[in-house]
Amino acid sequence: MPPHDARSRRDALGRFAASIVGFLSFESTAALTAPPASFAMFNKDLDVPIEDPIQAIAVIYAVRACIGDVLAQMELFSTTCPAPTFPCDLSQLNTKASTRISGPLARALPALTEAYGADPYAVQDILQSVTQTESMLKSNNARVKVDFEGPKTYLELVDSSIVAFLEEVPAEKVAEGKALYDACDLNVDATAPGSLECRLGRAVAQNARPSGGIG
Repeated sequence: MPPHDARSRRDALGRFAASIVGFLSFESTAALTAPPASFAMFNKDLDVPIEDPIQAIAVIYAVRACIGDVLAQMELFSTTCPAPTFPCDLSQLNTKASTRISGPLARALPALTEAYGADPYAVQDILQSVTQTESMLKSNNARVKVDFEGPKTYLELVDSSIVAFLEEVPAEKVAEGKALYDACDLNVDATAPGSLECRLGRAVAQNARPSGGIG
């Protein structure tokens, strides 16, 4: 990807971040620098980076499926979870973002910088943007002000940034990683042991409900 495209994408993320500063509470802003609240089964090895770049690519594809799942659930809640009481479990969205998106990305993205020289600043931008999304979803769960459009826009930008990031990786390696993810048997119980990419894929395919940061 040309350097000016990468800068434009980072600028777009930055502008959007600035536009929502007024929305974030002090509590949610503090969460930007705080570690994840729960180390779920997808985050249990958060301090252990994925060293195999092909598996890292597979995990990234699994995370993209998780992003799609969160976006779909936000769309559902926007029509079935009305104000002023918002009678739905809004914590599901933040738990999914924390355990199925930010944690796995933090383990997977740096491997592609190490192996293929992909932009390390893009890694920082993506991870910071996901954490910002978590903060908005956490604020939603507090029900002070529930907003689905902000997190939706942010997650869509994150996903498009991941696509651009993968363009910096040799195409044959990306294809190999995608094939590894596609080979996962999504019918296996979502709670069964397995590789990270397959457990993430199964959680989405089986609509596994996150509970207390466990899934």
